[in-house]
Amino acid sequence: MTELRLMRGGTGAPPGDGFEVGYLTEDGAHARVPLADARGLRLESASPARSFTSYKGQRHFPGRWWSATEERHVGYESWLERDHLLPDVVA
Repeated sequence: MTELRLMRGGTGAPPGDGFEVGYLTEDGAHARVPLADARGLRLESASPARSFTSYKGQRHFPGRWWSATEERHVGYESWLERDHLLPDVVA
C-alpha cells in the first residue's frame, strides 16, 4: 500500500503529477494515462469499468439516469452520487 507523506514547501511538480486515470477503451481494453493527459479524453462516453450490482439489504441504491445530453442512460452507484453529480453533468 502506498504511503502518503506531507511535503512542506511544495514539490515543484505540476498538479496531478504521479496520478493516473484508468478507463476502458471502445474495444473494452484497459488503458491508463497520466492525469495531465486525460484532459483531452472523452471519458463521458467510456463504458463503466465495473457493473453496478444490487442485492437484498444493501445500504445504497445503484441505478441508471437518463442523460438528455448523452441521449443514453448513465449508471450511478448510489443516490448520493446521483443527487450530487448528475444534475450538473453537461456531457
